[in-house]
Amino acid sequence: MWGMDLQQRRDVADAPRQLEGRPVWSVDLGPPTRSVPVIVDNIIYIGGDFKLIALDAQTGHRFWETPTTGPVHTSPAVAGNRLYIGLQDWRVLALDRHTGTTLWEFTMQDGVAGSASVAQGMVYIGSMDGFLYALDAATGTLIWKFKTQEQALSPPAIDAGTLFLSSTDGSLYALRARTGQSWLRYRTPDRLHDSPVVANGLVYFPSGGRIFAVAADAYELPGQYQLTLVWAQFWLWQFPVPRPLGQPGGKWRVSPRQLPGGMVSAPAVAPEALYVGDTNGDFYARDALTGEALWQFKAGGAIMASPVIIGPRVYFGAIDGCLYALDRAQGDLAWKLSFGEPIHAAPVFASGRLYVRTSDGRLHAIE
Repeated sequence: MWGMDLQQRRDVADAPRQLEGRPVWSVDLGPPTRSVPVIVDNIIYIGGDFKLIALDAQTGHRFWETPTTGPVHTSPAVAGNRLYIGLQDWRVLALDRHTGTTLWEFTMQDGVAGSASVAQGMVYIGSMDGFLYALDAATGTLIWKFKTQEQALSPPAIDAGTLFLSSTDGSLYALRARTGQSWLRYRTPDRLHDSPVVANGLVYFPSGGRIFAVAADAYELPGQYQLTLVWAQFWLWQFPVPRPLGQPGGKWRVSPRQLPGGMVSAPAVAPEALYVGDTNGDFYARDALTGEALWQFKAGGAIMASPVIIGPRVYFGAIDGCLYALDRAQGDLAWKLSFGEPIHAAPVFASGRLYVRTSDGRLHAIE
């Protein structure tokens, strides 16, 4: 699925070998969309212009195409013999992943706002109507839905029965994955840009060009936020009250090195560090627990998508058309590969290869 696992970490710790930056094949998928490939059993599933496509991961040859009612900008989630995809025509589809045949469909109240997560027999997907929908993976029946104030971005991150959801209302929500019951709303001053990442007991997410870190086990009492606002107002008026506390779970935040610019994609997170780029072309390694700077690298263009960690290296694309491979310990450049077209999508790793989509609609395989 998008983000590689339910926690969205984008960390492949046990890669069999290092990539050399050698192109293997390249195929034209037609007019570009924002869909990122998902690879299962050497089959690539990816959205195209008015179609969903299955390709041979070794050669790039097409197995099947399924027509859709519009461009597919999300990525499918694969569970068992099914794949799940949200469309701009307000529908969520379950398809047979071997043939592309539709098995069921569910209609939301607006277009999809991201890719799906699938866990414990349930499909979770956000919509521009503000709801996160939880559907039965076998039948498409609605189990519950949760309302945010704006767009519910998906896929959510799921860990230990807790679902973490980003919304463009500027909030991170923590819900029970089985019931949709909410126990935390962590508010930021700006809209959230991407899905959260859960690792190291923290939830990492981009908001307003910065990366926030919140404790994964944080809990907000009913009415606590409203009480804190009143408390803060009395403190500002210099009433004899203690300094108000911050929101539950808030740990730290990091900002880009220079403005204007910002971090608009979710980081890739390993046990010791997180990695993320910004729109100024700066790429950062930060301590995963404290957010302290470890090293920094300057790319040739804005970095709009998440990186991926593969063994001792971290890989990312930039709008200068280059794919970069850096040593994750020191930030030294191992190699870079130019495609001549901007890269707005995150690279994906499977079966010893990286798969990268460029803005001209081509999909590239690299060893």
